[in-house]
Amino acid sequence: MKLIISAIGPYAGELPEIKFDAFEEKGLFLISGDTGAGKTTIFDAICFALYGTVSGTYRDTKNLRSEYAGDAVKSYVDFYFSHQGREFHVFRQPSYERKKQRGAGVILEKEKAILYEEGQVPIEGLTQVNHAVKELLHIDEKQFKQIVMIAQGEFWNLLNAKTDQRTEILRTIFSTDGYKNIEYKLKDRMDAGCGRRRRAEDSIIQHVSEVAAEEGDALSEELEELKSRAARSRSAWNPDEILDVTERLIFSGRERLKCMSADLKKAEEELKKNHEKLALAKINNGFIEKRDKLEKEKEELEKRRTKMEEMIQLLERQKRATRNVNPSYDAWAKKSEEVSLIQKQIETTKAALEAAAAALKQAEDILDGIKKQEPEVDRLKQIISRIDGEEQKYREKEELEGKRKELEKLEQDIGEKEADLKECGKALREKIEALHKTVKELKDRPAGLAEAKGEGEKLTKLSADLDAIADDQIPEREKRKKALSEKQNTFLKARKKYEEAGIRREEAERLLEDSRAGILAEKLVEGEKCPVCGSVHHPEPAKLKEAFVSEEDLKKLRVKESELQEKKNRANMEAEIAKTSLEEFEEQLKITILDSLADPFLNMDMEKEPLEELIRAVMEAKKQVETMAKEHTEKYNALSRDCKTLEKAEKDLETAQGDETEKLNLEKEELDKERQKIRQELTETKAALKTLEKLSFPDWKTAKVEREQAETKKNRILEDIAEAEEEKKKADKNAVAAASELKTLKGSLRQQREDEEALKKKLDKEVAANGFTSAEEMLRYVMKEEDMASADKVIHEYDRAVATNKKQLLDAEADAKGKKVIDIEALRAVCDAQSAETDLLRKNCNNCENRINTNEEKYRSILDRKGELEKARKENAICERLYHLVRGTTKNGKITLEQYIQAAGFDGIIAAANKRLLPMSSGQYELYRQEDSLGRKSNNFLDLEVLDNYTGHRRPVGNLSGGESFKASLSLALGLSDTVSSNLGGVQMDALFVDEGFGTLDRKSIDSAMEILINLTGSNKLVGIISHREELTENIPQQIRVEKTKDGSRISVECGL
Repeated sequence: MKLIISAIGPYAGELPEIKFDAFEEKGLFLISGDTGAGKTTIFDAICFALYGTVSGTYRDTKNLRSEYAGDAVKSYVDFYFSHQGREFHVFRQPSYERKKQRGAGVILEKEKAILYEEGQVPIEGLTQVNHAVKELLHIDEKQFKQIVMIAQGEFWNLLNAKTDQRTEILRTIFSTDGYKNIEYKLKDRMDAGCGRRRRAEDSIIQHVSEVAAEEGDALSEELEELKSRAARSRSAWNPDEILDVTERLIFSGRERLKCMSADLKKAEEELKKNHEKLALAKINNGFIEKRDKLEKEKEELEKRRTKMEEMIQLLERQKRATRNVNPSYDAWAKKSEEVSLIQKQIETTKAALEAAAAALKQAEDILDGIKKQEPEVDRLKQIISRIDGEEQKYREKEELEGKRKELEKLEQDIGEKEADLKECGKALREKIEALHKTVKELKDRPAGLAEAKGEGEKLTKLSADLDAIADDQIPEREKRKKALSEKQNTFLKARKKYEEAGIRREEAERLLEDSRAGILAEKLVEGEKCPVCGSVHHPEPAKLKEAFVSEEDLKKLRVKESELQEKKNRANMEAEIAKTSLEEFEEQLKITILDSLADPFLNMDMEKEPLEELIRAVMEAKKQVETMAKEHTEKYNALSRDCKTLEKAEKDLETAQGDETEKLNLEKEELDKERQKIRQELTETKAALKTLEKLSFPDWKTAKVEREQAETKKNRILEDIAEAEEEKKKADKNAVAAASELKTLKGSLRQQREDEEALKKKLDKEVAANGFTSAEEMLRYVMKEEDMASADKVIHEYDRAVATNKKQLLDAEADAKGKKVIDIEALRAVCDAQSAETDLLRKNCNNCENRINTNEEKYRSILDRKGELEKARKENAICERLYHLVRGTTKNGKITLEQYIQAAGFDGIIAAANKRLLPMSSGQYELYRQEDSLGRKSNNFLDLEVLDNYTGHRRPVGNLSGGESFKASLSLALGLSDTVSSNLGGVQMDALFVDEGFGTLDRKSIDSAMEILINLTGSNKLVGIISHREELTENIPQQIRVEKTKDGSRISVECGL
């Protein structure tokens, strides 16, 4: 076995190989050195190489890279070992940052892991290597720390572990997984059988609920009693009785259906005859009504004749005004508007010409006034030139003033720094005293942190279990309840649609009978005899009602009804499956909740409570555990902070006494040199400033403001002159343009007036020629073309109506000749009454037939489920008895088959531990497993207690003193190691490492422990101890000595030859 460490913890570079084989002859070796030197880091390196974690519970793998390491040095651990005759080599590199070799910034080196076996392909990757090591050694990192490497502060955990913690390691040692798997498989078989039984029963109950009997049937009361019993018990107690009642209902329904079908046929034949009489009566009355209607229409047309003649005369005069005269009037009116517009433009242009002349005069006056300021421009240019020439001297003066102020400020700062250094010296002395006090106060915190971590893991697991119930399983239950409700609603909707389809089919059958006359009339041809009345004319044949059906439509409705029945049955089956699934889920949820509530932190006995109460209890328990977890986290964080504070305090103390003190003295010397240099530069700067006191202005800022004001004033005067000249040019241009436009408009006005007079003469001529006295009279007759077209249409329609009425009246008088009115309403009342009676008979017939079909279908379904139910009941009973026996939930107590086997094996471990504890405690103490307390909700059959042979009393191991706890823990660890080394479960370990713990023992106890450890090495077991106790240093010749230096720790190996 060999270990190589590079740049890990306090070790700056690659250490010499640590060959543990050199210690095998004597077996026992010691790792010694000062506190914080890196003794535990050697054990950490072995644990990190194998599992990627460190040995102690209050340390972690973050920042494993050494702070002393150079940028080019790599951090890694290389561990060589043999196991069961095979040679292995595991290389692991932690994650860390290092500076780039070129340029600024850092590079992240990722964590790596490689496992080598001689003659095999290497395994690479963190997950792959961790899995391979666990498979090879048959233990995980937690079990490794209990069997092979007992870290600093872990002794109390090893001794005081509870039953659930020990169960995991004993499962590995004694390979009891198979017994746990038997329990799981039996549970699955039992749940599956129960599910099949419940599904079969629920299916039968559902089918029974849908079996129907006609009201008044002798079997109705017997059926209702069956349904009531099934609903109350939720079980199919006697499928044969259910089948017998259903079969008798089917037989009685068939007999009743025969009688009802005969009555229906007779009623339908009588209804058909009366419908034919009603159709003939409607045709007779239609001829008479048509003749009367046409005579009345002729009288109305005669009344409108005079009015139509007046409309024709008015329309002729409107056409002459609109089409002959109005176009000439529109041309004259448009020309008159153009003359008026030109006159208005002339007036506007005259006003613009006068305004342009006034603006020109004003622009000339303004320009003359501004040009008087030109001498002021020359004076301002002289001021600007003088300031530009002195600019460089101003800037030089400003730089010197700035430098003087800066030097004076630096001189002041040096004085403040001297005062700060004095305060720093005082603070450093106080810091050293405080660090000494902190180290002394916090030295016992690591052991407390280890205990708190164990409790935290239990609370975390319990919290996770409760969260899974509250966040996953309870919402899943609600989801399944919702799904069940949806499927039940789907079934109800499907059933409703099926019933509605039956009603639609019955209505169609009734409509088909009512539509016979209309169907017959569709085949009549003009000139051919009617098969009912014999007439060759058919002016008003019977028409099909808007709501009518054919034989084909009725057939489709019957097919649709059948499809909806199938959908209803399918929805019913899905609802049954969802209901069974929900009940199975709730049963499993109840078991899960009871297991969580029985946890030692809660210890709630609620096995007899309903599920809703259990869910409420889970929510309360969740809050309770959250409170406990919060309190524990605060405690754990406080201990963790104390441990980190302790580690930091030790490092800070060393730094304060060395580097910080030396750095303070160097800073004082540098400050004195800096003060002398500043005073010399200040004297030179003041002399240079004296030569620049005769400038025109006190500083460049003032001079620059004066120059900017002069420049602004000069530019403003020049801009005013340019603007005035531009305004004069613009005024000249506007005056010339206005005069030219006025001349053009006057010429245009003369031509437009001549055109207007010619158009007026033409208009007067057109008015007289078309019979109008004036243009105003003509305008009153002007109409839109669409209005005149509408009047034309009214006249033509009147003429056509008169001709049509004359022809139709002659035909109607011939058809109605010799006919009298028949009372149709009396005939229709007779048909309606017979139709209602027929519909009722048909509906009852269909209901009876559907009820028989449904009952037959349910009979077949119940018969199919009967065999499934009997088989499921038998299988479920067998699996349930076996499951409770293996799980330990019989009336005799609660201990599983796996736990029983583990308890027997643990007794052997305790016996091996007592062989070491008795001599180490001078015969005073022996370890015992707590007496089994069968019937309790949480067993403690793997918890330990100690027998005090001096008093004869037993007490919990947690009551032992620090030294007594260490002896018992060490004995238990050796007992575990002996059991594992005996190859129980295939696990083999030939080494044991113990970190500290001896500090609590007196000299006599140390001698006893040493004797046992030396005897242990005689059985080919390598034992390594970390300690700084002088008694161990003097008595163990084989040592790895760790030396702490400013540049990192070093090691030396002594083999004791």
